[in-house]
Amino acid sequence: TNKYSGDVIIPESIVYEGSSYSITAITNRAFHSCSALTSVTIPESVTSIGRTAFYGCSNLKSIILPSKMKVIGNYTFYGCSSLTSIIIPNSVTSIGYNAFQNCSSLTSITIPNSVTSIGDEAFSGCSSLTSITISNSVTMISYEAFTGCSNLTSITIPNSVTIIGMYAFSGCSALASVTIPNSVTVISDGAFYKCRRLTSVTIPNSVTVIGDYAFWYCDGLVSVVSLIEKPFPISNNTFTKEKYDNSTLYVPTETLELYKETEGWKNFMHIVEGIPVGISTIGRDISTALYDLSGRRVSPSTAPKGIYIQGKHKIIKQ
Repeated sequence: TNKYSGDVIIPESIVYEGSSYSITAITNRAFHSCSALTSVTIPESVTSIGRTAFYGCSNLKSIILPSKMKVIGNYTFYGCSSLTSIIIPNSVTSIGYNAFQNCSSLTSITIPNSVTSIGDEAFSGCSSLTSITISNSVTMISYEAFTGCSNLTSITIPNSVTIIGMYAFSGCSALASVTIPNSVTVISDGAFYKCRRLTSVTIPNSVTVIGDYAFWYCDGLVSVVSLIEKPFPISNNTFTKEKYDNSTLYVPTETLELYKETEGWKNFMHIVEGIPVGISTIGRDISTALYDLSGRRVSPSTAPKGIYIQGKHKIIKQ
């Protein structure tokens, strides 16, 4: 290990004992811990990169993946902490577990529609990641797939996804907006654990399971919109007690009594029948008059975090 440095160009073929052989794969551990490696050019003949191939290449800044590549193996780019961007070609079908874990300089990633599988912890610890585009062929966001992506501000989950895995977005402390599509049936344990800037979440009617700690320590959460028409029991630990006490739960019309009788949901002290529309999120500084949802005028400077009426609009005060 560590025998390669600087810029490396991998040839399309090699000659061995008078015969020519095409390079079609980069094997497991091929460049493992080559900390002085700065760039790699991979030929178009390569279709797969093996497990831990570039593991710990901490100074690797640039790599171009071939257009016919199909598999990014487990731990392939783990700890490539200088890698700022990478284009995943639309021939790739599988991204292995921990494939890009702790690529702490990676700022954006686009997962093409050819990808059907993203492994556990694939992008965990990518702390500079600000945007992600997820393939609409992916059916599951795996365990801790994006945990610790602390600069990620928003994400749209495609409507191909049915399961949001355990702790999938945990520790995404800058995440202020998430769109959960009507295809999702399971929000697993800790899925949005410690997403502290999340102010509002809408849970679609397709959801049949919400796990323990799914929205635990979402400190900024002021509204939960549930579109579930037949509420099922959830854990007392799905939300923190502070959120059960102070957040507003919005439920579909003619379901108020059902929610008040259902385990977990009944813990919410403020349940409102009817789904809000046109809610905006604003900061702490509000100069014009505010009214609470009962129509009482409140002071903009002293009103606690929550949902208010301002003019013709509903707003969230953070």
